[in-house]
Amino acid sequence: MSIYHLRRRKRLIFAFFVFAALFLVLAIRLTSIQAFDSINLTDEQIDQLMGEIPLTATRGDIYDRNMNILAKDASASAIYVRPKDVKKPEEIADYLSEVLELDREKLYKKITDKSQWISLIERKVDNDIAFDIRNKKFKGVEISEDKKRYYTNGNFASYVLGFTGTDHQGLYGIESVFNNVLSGEDGVLVYEKDGLSQKVASGYQVRIKPDEGDNVVLTIDSIIQHFLESQLEKTMDEFDSKRVIAIAMDPSTGEILAMSSKPDYNLNDPRTVSKLFESKMSTELEGMDLGKKQLEMWKNPAVTFNYEPGSTFKPITAAAALEEGAVTAQTSFFDKGYIIIDGQQIKCHIFPRSHGSQTFVEAVANSCNPVLVETVMRMEPVTFYRYIYNFGFGDQTGIQLDGEQAGIVPNNNDKLINYVPKSYGQGISVTPIQLISALSAVTNDGKYMQPNIVKYILSSDNNEIIKEYKPEQIRQVVSEDTANIVQDILKLVVSNSENLSSMSAYKIGGKTGTAQKIINGAYASGLYITSFFGYAPVDDPKIAVLYIVDEPKGYGVYGSNTAAPHAIEFMNNTLDYLNVPGGQGESLEDSSIVPDLRNQELDLAKEVLNYLKLKYEIAGEIQSGYIVNQDPMPGELIKEDTVIKLTLGEEITQEKEEVVTVPNVMDMTVQQANETLSRVGLKLAITGAGGVSTQQSPLAGEQVQKGSEIVVEFKPLE
Repeated sequence: MSIYHLRRRKRLIFAFFVFAALFLVLAIRLTSIQAFDSINLTDEQIDQLMGEIPLTATRGDIYDRNMNILAKDASASAIYVRPKDVKKPEEIADYLSEVLELDREKLYKKITDKSQWISLIERKVDNDIAFDIRNKKFKGVEISEDKKRYYTNGNFASYVLGFTGTDHQGLYGIESVFNNVLSGEDGVLVYEKDGLSQKVASGYQVRIKPDEGDNVVLTIDSIIQHFLESQLEKTMDEFDSKRVIAIAMDPSTGEILAMSSKPDYNLNDPRTVSKLFESKMSTELEGMDLGKKQLEMWKNPAVTFNYEPGSTFKPITAAAALEEGAVTAQTSFFDKGYIIIDGQQIKCHIFPRSHGSQTFVEAVANSCNPVLVETVMRMEPVTFYRYIYNFGFGDQTGIQLDGEQAGIVPNNNDKLINYVPKSYGQGISVTPIQLISALSAVTNDGKYMQPNIVKYILSSDNNEIIKEYKPEQIRQVVSEDTANIVQDILKLVVSNSENLSSMSAYKIGGKTGTAQKIINGAYASGLYITSFFGYAPVDDPKIAVLYIVDEPKGYGVYGSNTAAPHAIEFMNNTLDYLNVPGGQGESLEDSSIVPDLRNQELDLAKEVLNYLKLKYEIAGEIQSGYIVNQDPMPGELIKEDTVIKLTLGEEITQEKEEVVTVPNVMDMTVQQANETLSRVGLKLAITGAGGVSTQQSPLAGEQVQKGSEIVVEFKPLE
């Protein structure tokens, strides 16, 4: 073989091995792509070819125990921008920043950030605004369906319900605790796009439908809640108090019938800290920024407020002592008006007077501190502390609300002078939900029931019960005989007071409390927390209430003249409503609370009214748009045949953009009126001496220039 042919063969062999090696590498790479990287590459390919816009699932509804709607979703829109498609960023930024009230510079950066194929601009946008944006036909601007949460009466049960955030997730209250139940599962709109990430007009499109959340039914009764909230407002106005807190419970089941604290906040505008809240809570809010003020406002005082209970704790001491045999109902005591412990004088509340000779039952009914001190000294501290814990103090109750505190029960190896004040409710810290649960156990023959605020979980598909929260007895704290003796004491407290006993046709038992307030670890001179625990009727209790007034103003403020009268008035109204025999009030059977429909779209208002089976009619010539007035006003109790009259305002067009419809601000506080007018670009001019609004000019429904003053007269509540 010639040298030429030999070289040619070597070259062919070399080429063969090179191509074989290349083929092997390609085969290995192809195998790797198909076997290991195919899923990722497919995803990348889909990302290049397909775009998606999330579809918010409808949250489940929240109802009261009678299936009255308290919270529901309303249709809204979400605004998105595809930066690569935007042709007029300056014009879009100018327009969207104005109609959506957003920061123009931040918005412009989003619109021009081409590293993002799509950017969310705003959620929960009113549909009419979204339609106006769509009509502008801006290239690169997308409108998607969304949801916003609507609460039928803005401030109603705000601490119970809580609210949702911008992502439609529950943040506080029931909305937060039951978020997984209510939230459902979001869907998605998938569409075909080209190589420039632009939507293909006639391309492939798939809508994956969102799944609705399930519904939550509370133990709350809207009518009883209405009574309680109205009563708290009267109390706060009468005594100019910092805060008023109350809980109403069915003592035989542990179900919460009403729970409220004033001042509160508007669930439909939860991020606005009202001037009333800021003024009342100024000490606690001092030095806080807006975010911290909001966090303080959103706390539910009924489960987070720690305070010394004072004399309302005495029935607990009495029950423990009687159960242990340290005393009997007829054990005799002699009160000198004071008692000396470790060289320190503990006085009775009537000192320098004294009660003299009295039985144990009489002493507790008289709220005699020295006798309670003598009583608790007859028990070993470890024994007394065991009852404190068994009555639920020092631990969370487990009620289905967020942020619950455990109270503070100091250790049981204190000096005697630190131990004995706990007998009359000092040196121990409780929460309102703990105290009403414990005292309700006394009225329930010693049975401690699990406090509960949720009754059912209902399926969104067929409204069938998915889960039921049945009444649950946790333990028998004391015997029925002991509980009956303490019940006799509570009856005696009211019957011994001519003032309290004359306030009700029902037989009521209860205990008042007046405790000096602790600020920065020390008792604050002249600042008190007054309270009253009451239940009725005493022979078959249908309701128990704990009523707390924080820092009432005035001379000689006590639980008996601040909390008790208002608590009894509330119980009278509630028992009349429940048709309990013995009352003298009008039956409120088949009554409903008028929802707040002002400033809402007509379609949403119709949906709410139809669900509540309330009759309505539209007054005036305008038959579409927003509700600017309603009669009766929100919060009023009406019979089922009452017709609610709705007055509508014209939708503002571009040609009339400086003209707005005057909303109805009657029966509002100064803060509420100011917020309502500010939302539509109007100014508040105040006349009168504060309280609630009684007159306004111009009247609701009139058309005025944006920026006009609305003169509103305010008068104090009688």
